[in-house]
Amino acid sequence: MTAPRLLLTGSGSPASQNVLQCLRAAPERLYIVGADANPYHLEWGDLDAAYQSPLVSDPQYLGFLNQLCRSESIEFLHGQPDWEVAFLSARRHLVEAATFLPSPEVVALSQDKFTSSLLWWQAELRADRPRLIYSEGDLTRAARDFGLPFWLRATKGAGGRGSCKVSDLQQGRAWLEYWQACATEWTFMAQAYLPGPEYAFQSLWQEGRLICSAARQRLEFVFPQHAPSGVTSSPVVARSVHSDRVNEAATAAVLALDPRPHGIYGVDLKRDAAGRPRPTEVNAGRFFTTSFFLASAGCNLPYYYVLLGLGRPVPDLPQYNAIPAGLYWVRHIDCGQLLVRDGQWRARQLEPAGTPSLV
Repeated sequence: MTAPRLLLTGSGSPASQNVLQCLRAAPERLYIVGADANPYHLEWGDLDAAYQSPLVSDPQYLGFLNQLCRSESIEFLHGQPDWEVAFLSARRHLVEAATFLPSPEVVALSQDKFTSSLLWWQAELRADRPRLIYSEGDLTRAARDFGLPFWLRATKGAGGRGSCKVSDLQQGRAWLEYWQACATEWTFMAQAYLPGPEYAFQSLWQEGRLICSAARQRLEFVFPQHAPSGVTSSPVVARSVHSDRVNEAATAAVLALDPRPHGIYGVDLKRDAAGRPRPTEVNAGRFFTTSFFLASAGCNLPYYYVLLGLGRPVPDLPQYNAIPAGLYWVRHIDCGQLLVRDGQWRARQLEPAGTPSLV
């Protein structure tokens, strides 16, 4: 049997490298081609072939993809970064390889944090109606609506882009003026601040049916000191959890945006002051950065995703809680990544000097 031939675009990103590791951990040989606009980043990962690509914004990008698909006999194509997902979803009928993506409308909706949050408010999945922020007056009205502190963020972008916990209006005004002075062209929005733990729910759907999912709690972020909010989305430490409330809230958040989900849907949630999980965003069409966590714990969602995209059957999978609870994923830049079971930490407490030993 010949190895399925796959193309991974935007392959130099950390999230793409996680997907690549998952596919290399599959029980069958896969022929994997990587493409990225940055030639240096193509040095990463176990690829069978690597090609420098134009930027997605380049008019020649679609032609490049199809030429590459023909040259390498590509059967299935996955793009991990948001811009790749949006491009491929909108042009799936023009791409000369199979994809397994939500509709362009759903992808656009998921990448618009304001509109998706408004839909969740309308569906009573959030108690706060989001407010667009353009001026100091808007900040004043947000403080009136949500109280202090409230959450300020850009309406588009990953990695906690533009996020700030606004504790007083002077701080909020300075934050908004800074980004406006940088001419970022970002639009900002305000929401209630959710003080509780943060969760990530990764799920795989096919034509409206949930195939499999797993949830984890983010305990520590990569370089939190580099973000005023302390939130960078990508975790240094995450723990697998089994929570009916998280699973139910995440499922409802997906269905509020897409009544017939098809493909990958990752939901970020935080608990409010009363402990209720509230959705903060959905990433449709791509995996979370640390997808190799789930594969290492026994649930290789990127591989199952490829099987579905190729029209092949997948194993009988649990819809929820696909990996055991209490597994920790510990990782950092240049430090590697480890799966640790709760209670199996190698760190020990040093006994105080002079403590008598037990015989």
